[in-house]
Amino acid sequence: MKKRVTIMALIAAVLTACSGGGSSGSASGASSSCFTPATTAQSLTAAEVEQVVAQGAEAASKLGAKATIAVTDRAGNVLAVYRMTGAGATVNILSGNGKNSASSPQGLDGLSGLIGSDLAALAKALTGAYLSSSGNAFSTRTAGYIVQEHFVPGITQTAAGPLFGVQFSQLPCGDLVQRGAGIGIGPKRSPLGLSADPGGFPLYKNGRVVGGVGVIADGVYGLDLSPTTSGSDLDERIALSALSGFAAPDCIRADRITAGGVTLVYANSDSAAVSVSSKSISGMAGSLLAVDGYYDGTAMLAGVAFGEAASGFIAQGSNQILVDASSTNRYPASASLSPVPVAAGGTGLSAVEVQEVLTQALGVAGQARAQIRIPVGSSAEVTVSIVDTAGNVLGLARTGDGPVFGVDVSLQKARTAAFFSSAGASAAISALPQLGYFNGSLQQGTLFGLDTYMSASRSFFANMAAFSDGIAFSARSIGNIARPYFPDGIDGNSPGPLSKSAATWSPFNVGLQLDLVYPSLVGAILSPSSANKSCTGNAIGLNNGMQIFPGGFPIYRGTTLIGAIGVSGDGVDQDDMIGMLGVSRAAASLKTGFGHAPAARRADTLTPQGKNLRYAQCPQTPFINSTEQSVCDGI
Repeated sequence: MKKRVTIMALIAAVLTACSGGGSSGSASGASSSCFTPATTAQSLTAAEVEQVVAQGAEAASKLGAKATIAVTDRAGNVLAVYRMTGAGATVNILSGNGKNSASSPQGLDGLSGLIGSDLAALAKALTGAYLSSSGNAFSTRTAGYIVQEHFVPGITQTAAGPLFGVQFSQLPCGDLVQRGAGIGIGPKRSPLGLSADPGGFPLYKNGRVVGGVGVIADGVYGLDLSPTTSGSDLDERIALSALSGFAAPDCIRADRITAGGVTLVYANSDSAAVSVSSKSISGMAGSLLAVDGYYDGTAMLAGVAFGEAASGFIAQGSNQILVDASSTNRYPASASLSPVPVAAGGTGLSAVEVQEVLTQALGVAGQARAQIRIPVGSSAEVTVSIVDTAGNVLGLARTGDGPVFGVDVSLQKARTAAFFSSAGASAAISALPQLGYFNGSLQQGTLFGLDTYMSASRSFFANMAAFSDGIAFSARSIGNIARPYFPDGIDGNSPGPLSKSAATWSPFNVGLQLDLVYPSLVGAILSPSSANKSCTGNAIGLNNGMQIFPGGFPIYRGTTLIGAIGVSGDGVDQDDMIGMLGVSRAAASLKTGFGHAPAARRADTLTPQGKNLRYAQCPQTPFINSTEQSVCDGI
């Protein structure tokens, strides 16, 4: 029988939130004596990388399993990929819900047998590294907990996970992520995006994330539909054993953190970790494995210290920027290209305006009470991106310990808000080529056009001009209509127009978010050395894909769309608030006429099926050492 949220369960969730989560008392109390992060940058040595691999291989052998094991650093450099003799070369991609099959492929489920186990292990390792920081440690099980159609997974009549859609970030076809085998600047791409399949964890040294480990031994790349009750998982047991000596501080693990009053999950197999002592792979049955485009397989590599120039992330004042190989800021504050800036006779953002928005948004982050960080009362750690209407990056900056995943996601959110608020969105999507999903034999299924999403939107809004009438959509608004039920969480309702129906929806088959990037993504998976750096293969301004959870807003000068802001790295309400207040404070500071969309043209004025969309949602009592409320009212 399907479970439903009860009043008692909700009360218990609230009490858990008040205690800071976890079973060992107050999170704030635990963290004060749990650990002190090192004040200097940390990194893995080649010997430590080999130790992690050897520990995983020893554990797998004791469990009678054959595993592929990957290790990365925090910037995404691949430090080792090791395949035990007899381990499977490929994996089956399975959502586990029985909806999709190889004979009738839907989304990525159809690629079973084509995806290398090395790519699956890498995606898990990168996910553990990218989702974590010195204030939170998230695993791939955590990711699986927050991307499903219900939160908590398996409990019907509840809204989707707070990071619903994040799995389609860090994509190998994107223009922000870096490519290439060997050590280089990050953030590096993930071959399969972020992973929700148990078996990936962050690696820590002296309280700082230094990388991630990912394991695949069971031949299935999927997710756990019941991540709190399913029990032991083979990949997870091996990975937990592999990180011996490099485990996250207990007090910042996901199972000590709450989101929306619900304690997250980290691992189901703690008591089943295998005792290991190996330091070297010498004499073990297996070998390092070259992975085209990611790792040459010749030796274990040392990681780079995150925050030093070699990582691609360096300090700039009290914040952090991305740099290229010559340590030059990749995304300094720059004037708009489309439209041209005011100084050139147009309406676009100037470099001064872009810098002020970045400064104000990061200032709000410093005031904001974090949602996903320990200790309670920490400030939010995020990345902020600014784009023009064509999706060109005008500026990007971050706080020093923001999770790395937020870099790519913040840009996705900004581009999503700019694109869907433009008058040309519907026509641009409708003009894209037809596509069909591939099966494991690379046979293509029935072709369909992406205009089906636009025609569904016109019907949904009862508006033939939907996505061509200049209504301002935030990332939250787009997320409202990209869920398998509308309104979100009301099981049995029809899907939003940008989503697949519940009958075929899975985290590997979500709707427009995947279908926009599907041809380029599959190409990048199967041909990783391709030089293509656009996931959409065209000039619609979504080169690293779209994102469908909150934290992105269009920016206007009067009634003219001129760009957008994206924020990512903390709770979704915090991301919304930082974006909202960042723009409004910058506008008030400079008084040059830019700001948020006029209230009358925002998506929350729309009432499809009699239900209002949401535009922004800011947290209660959001600031550290302040009781100020309703901080986004009137913006």
